[in-house]
Amino acid sequence: MSDEKESHCQSCGDALLPGAIYCIGCGTPLLAPPEQHRPLFVDELGDETAGRSTRGYFFDDAPPPPERRKGRTAPILVMIVVLVLVAGVLGFIFGKDGNGPVQSEAEPEPSTSPTTSEPSSVPSVDPNAPPEDQLLRISRLDTEAATKLIGTWNPQLAAVGAGDGGDADWHQALSRYQKIKTHHPDALLLDTGEWPSSYVKSGMYAVVVPRPSDTSTPALEWCVEQGLSKTDCAAKHLEVSGDPTDNFDAQ
Repeated sequence: MSDEKESHCQSCGDALLPGAIYCIGCGTPLLAPPEQHRPLFVDELGDETAGRSTRGYFFDDAPPPPERRKGRTAPILVMIVVLVLVAGVLGFIFGKDGNGPVQSEAEPEPSTSPTTSEPSSVPSVDPNAPPEDQLLRISRLDTEAATKLIGTWNPQLAAVGAGDGGDADWHQALSRYQKIKTHHPDALLLDTGEWPSSYVKSGMYAVVVPRPSDTSTPALEWCVEQGLSKTDCAAKHLEVSGDPTDNFDAQ
């Protein structure tokens, strides 16, 4: 300012006191108004060394704030729950080893009704097959049990077969075997042709009771205990080698 302006008020022309900040006559402020600074946004307060722009906006012309992102916590939790449920269902269906659905391990309730079953020694055959085929089938099923008697003495009840065996035909031979089987369910039927060291004649079927012993005496005693005559029961030594003439002992 010039000396004139500094000593006189520009509004009313009154003299001004040295250092006055307003005119005593009219009250006009003598100092220039302070420079107004706009406020800065948070985004403008970054690292100045990174070369970020400090250009901002006033509140009235600033762009709208960015849309707030919706929270993702709830969808993620829902997805986790769904995955856990799916894994549980798959584990229940396929089980630990993945071989299929898990079977219930609950023990079945005991049945109150009586059950009847044929003795384990009775073979399963076709009752409609010819009698000679039925006897052959029975002897094949009894082979495994009979091989355990090799080298021992056992009671022999009879020999069944058509022709020279004493039966008129195979129907009568089968009927006689079934009658013996009724009284002695554990009896075994042996095809004599499969035991050449035990039987001289082939084409017949021998009925043997599995009561093995080292000598013929226990077998003969069993025949007596059962009330069987010497024509109905004897002792037989089962062998797969040697002479068959020494493998028979009568009462």
